[in-house]
Amino acid sequence: MIDIDVFRDNPERVRESERRRGSDPSRVDEIVELDGLWRDKLQELEQKQQRRNEVGDEIAERKRNGEDAEQLIDEMQDLKQEIDTLEDRVDELKEQRDEERYRVGNLLHEDVPSGDGEEDNVQIRTWSPGDRREESELGADILDRYDLLSGQKAAEVSGERAYYLDPKLFKLNQALINFASDFISDRGFDVYQVPFMLEEEAISAAVDIEAFREQLYQVNENGRYLIATAEHSLAAKYMDTVIEEELPLRLGGFSTNFRREAGKHGKQTRGLWRVHQFEKVEQFVFCRPENHLNLLQETLENAEGIMKELELPYRVVDICDGDISDKTFRQYDIEVWRPPLGEYGEVGSYGSCTDYQSREYATKYFEDGERRTPYTVYATALASSRIITALFENHFEDGELYIPEALREYLGGRSVIAL
Repeated sequence: MIDIDVFRDNPERVRESERRRGSDPSRVDEIVELDGLWRDKLQELEQKQQRRNEVGDEIAERKRNGEDAEQLIDEMQDLKQEIDTLEDRVDELKEQRDEERYRVGNLLHEDVPSGDGEEDNVQIRTWSPGDRREESELGADILDRYDLLSGQKAAEVSGERAYYLDPKLFKLNQALINFASDFISDRGFDVYQVPFMLEEEAISAAVDIEAFREQLYQVNENGRYLIATAEHSLAAKYMDTVIEEELPLRLGGFSTNFRREAGKHGKQTRGLWRVHQFEKVEQFVFCRPENHLNLLQETLENAEGIMKELELPYRVVDICDGDISDKTFRQYDIEVWRPPLGEYGEVGSYGSCTDYQSREYATKYFEDGERRTPYTVYATALASSRIITALFENHFEDGELYIPEALREYLGGRSVIAL
């Protein structure tokens, strides 16, 4: 959530950011009003508490002197009741204020493009290892023709969009994960296998749980969820914690991720492009405020390096204010070229959350003897199911899948997978 001081000192900046996101800016006024009421009641509470202390001292003094303190004792009883009532009201107002704060998106970088949706995202650059393919077979069709997913049986026993990954694809999947993990590890990231389940408190610190609930799988009625990305587990590792490590703290995370993908239909639901269960390697950074945009570029460059090593044509797009996620200050996507569709498809997101995310996680670090809130950067390294699809659509021919050189050491030196 946004620092409350921003609402107090520059509410118009927050209103303008909400307008750009297409949200109702009147919520900002509600927060400012609730904050004013909270501060008034807090001041009244502190005055009552001070008077309680004074009365307590006076009662003790009178008793020591053998004087009557009955009137002061009556006042003390009244003060206790008033303080109890005020404490409840102060807590109630703070909870109401912060619930509304949580629904306000992060401030937007001034250079975020304007637009209504993904069609207005701005292409920054493209890359291709050579002349890109303009036509090929849809990845889902190849996977079906060679029965590489056992799709019919998987759907029968596990539901739609489930799959049994063929042994050849399993090895390819593991190779991609190991390659991406090594790639970011070589660039200073400590890579963890993270928890695949989180308590609701840890999930809701990262996303608006009510808005995101339809995409999450709930494990039990007590509010434990399967994760949708390792980002949330990595952020939660330092929940309610003062970071002792030197910043920037570069973390990597491998996870199996679970998404219901509610409301997603059409040709993209076949094959591996849009599935309920998939593996991903994530980059995540805690940093000082002055470094966050440089680190965002660093993680983006890492992901571009992975795409280049895999010899996959791609583009980088600057996400517009109508498409950017609520938590994000500045966001880019990498989209891979998909010849059978004649379009690019998203394979990774890269963003700075400033202190919006870590404030909700109550994460701190020490600087100049003070506790401060770090900034966070999230960035996909590689989502293997979509990359497998892209490899088939860009590198498959005559029954053989070409293996880029960077992957061969993870596949026993093979240059092709013959089907």
